[in-house]
Amino acid sequence: MKGGSPEHPQLVSQYKFNHFELYGNGWLAGTHSAFRYKNYLFTGDEVLPGEFQIDSTDRIVARGIGHVMDISDIEHPREVAQYEVPEGGVHNFWADDDKLFIGAYEGAGRVVDISGELRGNLYEQGREIARLWTGDPAGYRPNLPFAWGAQPANGLIFINDINSGIWIAKLGKPKFKGSTTAPPLQDMAEPKP
Repeated sequence: MKGGSPEHPQLVSQYKFNHFELYGNGWLAGTHSAFRYKNYLFTGDEVLPGEFQIDSTDRIVARGIGHVMDISDIEHPREVAQYEVPEGGVHNFWADDDKLFIGAYEGAGRVVDISGELRGNLYEQGREIARLWTGDPAGYRPNLPFAWGAQPANGLIFINDINSGIWIAKLGKPKFKGSTTAPPLQDMAEPKP
């Protein structure tokens, strides 16, 4: 598109984040991962405390926003949506079959519906369709998940967790839960004369 090659890459476009404005002081933060799916680019921030002991068995608080960029006009990308797990972060991810598979640090393994148009806060919209707690009593940090990534393959989801190893899961078929907006039964009774 810009005449680039592996030996001489050319800049097509870029989008900058101000991580200090997003997370404040005291954090090591940067955009860590990127995955293109259809007309969207998913990027994830890796956000860890400014100081921590990696080999300690104490909890490491992690944060991170998953940014959703509309790249239908590749020369003018724009952020249109976000996904942020309140109790964790967003680290590595993979998109396939209108689903985003996420290793969410302390938020463990997550699967998010990315079908249709993506706008606004995907977490608050209820697009999360599954989660797998990867904390384990025998883990390096007992009962604390620290999911690094998630990837689907051959109908399974592989989630690697720094504290507890590899987890393999299978996403079941969706279950219809019915309407949550139906009026109470007494309101549906016929009026009394």
